[in-house]
Amino acid sequence: MNNNLKDQAIKDKTKALKPGFCCIGIVDSCMLKCKMCQKWQEDLGTKGFSQPTTEQWKTFIRQLRDLVDEGFEIDFGGGEALMRKDLLELVSYAKGLGFKNAIASNGFLIDEEMAKRIVDSGLDSIVLSLDSLKNEVHDRMRGVEGVAQRVHNAIKYLRKYSKDIHIGICSIIMEQTLDGILDLAEWVNINRDKTNSILFMAPMQPNNTALDADWYKEDFSFFWPKDIGKTSAILDELISRRKQGHWIGDSVVQLEAFKAYFANPDKFVKKSPCNLDRAIHASSIGDIFLCYRWALLGNIKEGADIREIWHSEAAQNARADIRKCQDNCHFLLNCFFEGDYPFALGTGVVQAAENKTE
Repeated sequence: MNNNLKDQAIKDKTKALKPGFCCIGIVDSCMLKCKMCQKWQEDLGTKGFSQPTTEQWKTFIRQLRDLVDEGFEIDFGGGEALMRKDLLELVSYAKGLGFKNAIASNGFLIDEEMAKRIVDSGLDSIVLSLDSLKNEVHDRMRGVEGVAQRVHNAIKYLRKYSKDIHIGICSIIMEQTLDGILDLAEWVNINRDKTNSILFMAPMQPNNTALDADWYKEDFSFFWPKDIGKTSAILDELISRRKQGHWIGDSVVQLEAFKAYFANPDKFVKKSPCNLDRAIHASSIGDIFLCYRWALLGNIKEGADIREIWHSEAAQNARADIRKCQDNCHFLLNCFFEGDYPFALGTGVVQAAENKTE
C-alpha cells in the first residue's frame, strides 16, 4: 500500500474511538530536588537511552493530528519540560497544526527572556507549581532556596508579554502545605489579573521509586496529611468556593474524589472503570503507552506510528487491562480527570456533568 492510501485508511479507522488526553513527558530530569518527587534522581528506565530528535517528535505530533479533532490539547511535562531546548519549537509546530498546548513547569527557568519566548511560541496554557504563599514552605518542599520567588517573577514576566495566555497554579495538598491551601486559593481568586486558575492535586507516590502500595505509610509518610478530618474540611471549603465561582480548576466531583482518596487511599475511588484507556503517553525516550503501567506499545525513534498503535490489537489488550486496574494513580485522579465519570461518594453516586472542570 502506498503512503497516501495508508494514511487514508488510518484516517478512516479513527472516526470511532478518539483519544481524550495526551501527555508528552518530554524530559525526565529536573534542577529542583522536590521531596515529593524524585525526578531529579536518575531514572533507571531511561538511563543510557537517547531521546527522539526534533523531527521525530514532529512526526509523532503530525500523526496524532489524524486521530483527534481541532483544538485537542497536548500536555508537555517532565521533569522540568523547559529543560528540553527545542520544546517551544515543538509547541509552535503543534500550534500550527491546530493543537492547543500546555506546559507544566516549576517556573525556575522563566526569566523575562524565556517568558517572551514562551508567549511568542503561541503556547495556550502554562501551569506553574506553587504549594504555598509562604516562600520558605514552598522552597523547603522543592529543595532549592528562592524557587518560590522565581515562580512569582515568572507570572509577572509572562503577564507582561501576554494578557491572554492562561497562567495556572498547581498546588499539592500535603501535610506541610495544608494550613495555607485556602489562603493560596483566595490569592488566586482575587488576583485575576495575574493568574487564571488554581488546580489542586492529591499527593502520590514519588516518581522514580519502585511501586509500593504502602508508600504513604512508610518512607514518604512525612508529606501525607496526618489529620484526615481537617483535610476533608478544607476540601469541603474548596468545594463551596468552587460552587460560588472561585477560580478553582478542579471540578466539584474531583474534589469529592480527593476526600474519598484521603479517607482510604487503598480503595479505588472510581465506581466506573479507569478512563486512561483513552489516553496517550509518550516518554522522554520515545516509548509510547496508553498508561505507563500497562504495555509498551512502540517507540517513536523506531518509526512507530501512533495512528496504527491506537487501533492495534496490543492497544486493545492494554485497554482491557486498564479497565480492570484498581490503582488510584496520579494520572487518574490528578491529570486526566473526566467529570462525567461517576464516583462512589459516601452512600451515593455523584454525576459531575453539571460541574465540568473549566
